[in-house]
Amino acid sequence: MSNKQVEVNIAGQPYRFAIAPDNEAALLEAVALVDNQMNKLKGNVSAKGVERVAVMAAISIASDLLAMRRKQEEDGQIPVDAVRARIRELNERADEALRQYAHVGTDPRAQG
Repeated sequence: MSNKQVEVNIAGQPYRFAIAPDNEAALLEAVALVDNQMNKLKGNVSAKGVERVAVMAAISIASDLLAMRRKQEEDGQIPVDAVRARIRELNERADEALRQYAHVGTDPRAQG
């Protein structure tokens, strides 16, 4: 699948991203979040201060993400990434067991 060029504006500045077409919605959602946060923080900052605003926005967004993760852990919820990793591990173990079972079933020495 080839990448698609997507142009967006963040805090009044244009940015171009090359992404897979099925990732466009996620990118636009992330751009909206960053743009909103930067515009909140920007106020009357000059163009030279945009880098500082970007860092402040990134820290704010990261802080929110970490707070959500902590809340999930406190509430006893399992993070989605951990569930995915566990499912992957179980699938690999099941695949290995099936490979071993298939091998035993075709090995004439395994026949009793």
